Amino acid sequence: MTATLTATCTCPACGGTGKLPHYSHVANGDCFACGATGQIQDLAAFIGPESDVSLEVEVFGGKFRGAWIRCRTWKNTTDANGRVWHTWGRDRWVREITNADEARQIWRDAKRLGIKTSLFD
Repeated sequence: MTATLTATCTCPACGGTGKLPHYSHVANGDCFACGATGQIQDLAAFIGPESDVSLEVEVFGGKFRGAWIRCRTWKNTTDANGRVWHTWGRDRWVREITNADEARQIWRDAKRLGIKTSLFD
């Protein structure tokens, strides 16, 4: 993910609704990630350093079965021989996408948004 990336995309925390119903007792459930707008203006700033966003799409027999967009953290570690290893941490967030059109739109915008893509058949 490049630090200079700026683009508008659907907020992955609230799915574009601007609300988090399970936090309705805090600030009326407004999503703090997007400021209750449903849109993230700068994805790189949202995910922070040492994180990547990936879209994983699953198809079977040419038909859409589901997709997941996730933000994973990582860190680089250097061993005793000076080799650098890229180690994945846990997911910061994951959102399932059940709408094929939404998954297609994210896939189309993935390069512009700096999202890594994977297709599983």
